[in-house]
Amino acid sequence: MTDHREELQATFLPNRRHSNYGEAIIKIRIQGIRNHKDTLVEIESPITAFCGVNGTGKSTVLQLAAAAYGSPSKRRYYVSTFILAGNLDHKPFEDDSSVEFTYAGPTSAGKADDRLLTLSRSGSSWSGYDRQPERRVVYLGVGFYLPHAERDDYFKSLVQDRTFTSRSKIQVNDIASEWVSRILLCKYDAAHVNAMRKKWGRSHTRMLSAKREGGFTYSESNMGSGEARLYAMVLKLEEVEPHSLILLEEPETSLHPSAQFELGKYLVNVAARRNLQILLTSHSEYLLLALPQKSRVYLKREGDRIVPIPGIGVRQALSMMDNFAIRSLYILVEDDVAKAIVIELLRMHDTDFLQTVEVVIAGDASKIQQTIDVFVEQRMPICAVRDGDQGDNVKKRMLKLFGTMPPEKEIFASKSFRDEFKDKFKVDWGAIDIRCKELDDQYKSKSHHYYFEELKQKCVLDRSELLAVSARAYLRGIPESVRIALVEQIKAATL
Repeated sequence: MTDHREELQATFLPNRRHSNYGEAIIKIRIQGIRNHKDTLVEIESPITAFCGVNGTGKSTVLQLAAAAYGSPSKRRYYVSTFILAGNLDHKPFEDDSSVEFTYAGPTSAGKADDRLLTLSRSGSSWSGYDRQPERRVVYLGVGFYLPHAERDDYFKSLVQDRTFTSRSKIQVNDIASEWVSRILLCKYDAAHVNAMRKKWGRSHTRMLSAKREGGFTYSESNMGSGEARLYAMVLKLEEVEPHSLILLEEPETSLHPSAQFELGKYLVNVAARRNLQILLTSHSEYLLLALPQKSRVYLKREGDRIVPIPGIGVRQALSMMDNFAIRSLYILVEDDVAKAIVIELLRMHDTDFLQTVEVVIAGDASKIQQTIDVFVEQRMPICAVRDGDQGDNVKKRMLKLFGTMPPEKEIFASKSFRDEFKDKFKVDWGAIDIRCKELDDQYKSKSHHYYFEELKQKCVLDRSELLAVSARAYLRGIPESVRIALVEQIKAATL
């Protein structure tokens, strides 16, 4: 089955993006503007969705992107269109603030000739606009469509004036109608854009009218706000020139969950079909799920800086946005040694992801299988990381630790572990090994947890501290590429 997200992503490869999207934005670096002290955002997909908690500068990125191009028509955007400096605003710009854009360039001799341009602030004005490429930019903010019920009294009286009638109408094209029907789960027989004018008036007002299947015709004055707003958005994206830049603030506004998901699928379709670059902000799990992984960029507040996390998993993003109330993934392990290894592995390579997961001791392999079956039935995100001697089954989300032995034996056989404990804790490995062999002969068990009991007394650490230190020392002896491969397998379970 075709994955249209992968097809879309393939159109933005470095050797194809200029031919498909023209001088698209591929990097934005913001310095000293609002809360962006020094933020570098890399654009790796024709659609880029910025998510994150409120106040992390998502809208600022879109507003600055609007000022990245000159316009083939008279209307264009400037930085000052959106970012205003007034008496109540404490320096939204630093004295040396700037925004740097990198545009996709044509490929020559196998290398893309990308172009860099900087808008910089000098005194009270900005320089650099005269060297920008031209491109049609469409900015649809949260308020781009105001429901008719919320408009002023003059407009309402105009609509109710019997001389305010349709002088001409154009049928909405089939593609737009089909997508609105699919998104809203509502079949329309027809939809038209009407040119409305008073009897003696000269100016026209555009108004939409639609007829539901087997129903009556009604105008947008009597549509739900989500329905009317969606029509306005889809019509704009279908009418705009190919290769345009589209900027959308929370396009999922007023849409129910399945409609948000279908809207995401529409954005993938229209971006590929009409060669549009789309940047948007969103808090919607359902919309984000419909987009390619490289489309998702999380903006994280870290002290007084904003740090982008590209390619974030949807569940990880949701966990970070709800302050970790909902876990992005439950990771099942057999015992506390395996738990320590998994936690320290994630701490070593992705601390943000570690914060969103929960590592659960589930018991032996059979109990892990039972637990996974229950979690899957409840549609909860889960994977297992079993001991190395158990093997793996990636399709069933059964992963394995490094090596082929139980984790205690793998750790105690590790040179990096032994060297660190000899240097740091002055461990006499000869004496420890003799004692552990005696215990092996005594218990004849596959479990070797008593290894750490022998070591605990020597290091004067409690068991949890000892396991964490041991796991870190052991992992340092595993090749980085091997460690990262397991981390990526774990993260894939959230997708």
